[in-house]
Amino acid sequence: MSSFTKILCETDVKKQMAVNSDLVNHLPQSRGGETVNLPVMDVSSGTTWEFGYYVRRDGHPKPVFQGGWHDYRRNKGLKVGDKITFWADDGSYRIKAERKIKLMGQEFWSSDL
Repeated sequence: MSSFTKILCETDVKKQMAVNSDLVNHLPQSRGGETVNLPVMDVSSGTTWEFGYYVRRDGHPKPVFQGGWHDYRRNKGLKVGDKITFWADDGSYRIKAERKIKLMGQEFWSSDL
């Protein structure tokens, strides 16, 4: 199993989410220049989303999530500074979204989105 955690930046929220390059070996093979749809289950709700996984054909591969990523982001109300964790395990993909909250002077990550 492989995973990555990321604090979302403006590009992740407004355009497409850049995927950690180390994860590419755990995602479906892509020749580049084409979108591969990935069923990704949200661990908080159990809902499955179809993320578009895209790798450039030329230059630096820079893998990204598009398509259903936007629907997921909107549904969760994700914004800059929120955190996602993504897991890839033998063709099974999961995601968890979290937001930093302050409770009694302490900061915590909450997945109650």
